[in-house]
Amino acid sequence: MLRNTPHSYGKIARGLHWLCALAVIAALVFIELKGNFPKGDPVRNGLGYAHVQAGLIVLLLVLPRLAWRLGNPPPGISPAPSPLMKLLAHAGHWALYALMLALPILGIAFIQAKGGEVALFGLGLPSFMPNDPALGRELKELHELLGNVLLWLSILHAAAAAWHHFIVKDDTVTRLTGPMR
Repeated sequence: MLRNTPHSYGKIARGLHWLCALAVIAALVFIELKGNFPKGDPVRNGLGYAHVQAGLIVLLLVLPRLAWRLGNPPPGISPAPSPLMKLLAHAGHWALYALMLALPILGIAFIQAKGGEVALFGLGLPSFMPNDPALGRELKELHELLGNVLLWLSILHAAAAAWHHFIVKDDTVTRLTGPMR
């Protein structure tokens, strides 16, 4: 089943969710590991490159994911959550989407503003930022701040999924992981 049903996510939604999750996790792991190596170290440079590639993959995946989400409503949760829980879930999901869009764009912007080039696996991206190192530093700070927000929001997202599955015992998680109905 490619499309979502009233009871479960379809293959496309599931695939885009898990690919985005893997790319976000990879970007976060690479940037956290990068800090363990001194500047100029080839491993540090490789981790920085891997972080950029993972971020660009997030951007490439989140666009079709958003389009799919807008055209394929998510299945309902059974038993239905309270209106407050539903509101919090929607706010959390849309915040994750916004961060998955904003962070790669900010990353591209700060690299270009600092005079660098951005490429996805060797394919150069067009430059849309002027060479302005001061602006680049400000954009980098914002990118790092929002990256930390994404990290904590992702942890909260995973914790909420565990809470739904093990404590509330509703079908929030199984709509995405269980057999498609």
